[in-house]
Amino acid sequence: MAKKYESEIDPDEFIRSFREEPSSLSSLNRKPKESPQSDATGSSEQKTATVLSVKSGSEQPSSDEERERLFRERFITRTTYLRPQVKFLMVEIDPVIIGKIKRLIAFENGSCSLKSYINNVLAAHFEEYADVINPKL
Repeated sequence: MAKKYESEIDPDEFIRSFREEPSSLSSLNRKPKESPQSDATGSSEQKTATVLSVKSGSEQPSSDEERERLFRERFITRTTYLRPQVKFLMVEIDPVIIGKIKRLIAFENGSCSLKSYINNVLAAHFEEYADVINPKL
């Protein structure tokens, strides 16, 4: 039987971080430890989140939906690297990052593989920074 590891990162917070800003992974809230004090902190965090969402108004959901659609289109539903014809070099990736990606693509009902997601992210990275990267190649 395979070991199951409990992640310290709250999955809901992980998804919210993608919607807020792309570089907020380092500031993810950790899952609260099982204690009576966590209820008090959780409710104050929920109140803060509610206040922020009320302040942002009705324009926030449409931009969030658009960002999520663009994210899914760019990294998850893109089929360029779904089943590559050529065998690629194997690399080691941090198991924590692999776990995050697996949880993220689990919402897609098997339409995206771990390899496909990583290849899509790297391809987007090389496209975005082509002006810096290409002269060095």
